[in-house]
Amino acid sequence: MVVAIIGVLAAILLPALNRALSAAHVNRTIADLKQLKGFAADAANQLGGTLPPTKGYLSLSGTVNIALNPNLAGSAPVDFNNALRLDEVLMSVPSPKLERYFTPACGSQMFSPTGGSTAVDPRYNAATGTFYNLPDTRITSGYGYAVVSRLECAAVNIAQAPGTVDANGGTNFRTDGVNSLPAGRVAYAVIKAVPGSEAAQIATAIDTPAFMDDTTGSAGAAQGRGDVVYAAAVGGVTDVYVYLGNF
Repeated sequence: MVVAIIGVLAAILLPALNRALSAAHVNRTIADLKQLKGFAADAANQLGGTLPPTKGYLSLSGTVNIALNPNLAGSAPVDFNNALRLDEVLMSVPSPKLERYFTPACGSQMFSPTGGSTAVDPRYNAATGTFYNLPDTRITSGYGYAVVSRLECAAVNIAQAPGTVDANGGTNFRTDGVNSLPAGRVAYAVIKAVPGSEAAQIATAIDTPAFMDDTTGSAGAAQGRGDVVYAAAVGGVTDVYVYLGNF
């Protein structure tokens, strides 16, 4: 009888506990994202009004320290794209507001790079405006943060449908609900493998209600407008892209 009572109580209390934990994760993530918008703007001001790109190999030529880091500069484009993240820039400006890498409470809790160690992560020198690598290790195939929640900066791609989940996800947003971003660079957060209900809650909390394409409450449909976008959930999860600023 005791076991039966415990089973009944567990059946009643566990769903409520799970909902409470999910709400706590969402609230913390939303608070972090709102702070990050200010951090990105502050870092851009310290760097002359813009942020260095971390995506788009052809546009990275001016931010790679070729003279001092020939191995880093010699990395293959596809590998180089996945190894840089904006987190490093926000932590390296003269007066940094960000003290640690972006670690959202929602979504995947994988924060280590694939195919290697953070010891070979490219670092950013705000004084020279370049990325460097210590030890000077060439980025090899398979190394990077493609499956890790992170911050990015890329050239705006108005041809991209907001919410697209691919290597260029996050390079366009319709923050006014209609128009693509103006030319320039866009900073954005990527949160990997977010449960559909949590993705919908993040979008609802940050986006203007009129811009909500997904009204399912569980990412059952794509969210393509506003500051938070994602594709329809697959297997109950989706990658969430959050606009941080246009520079």
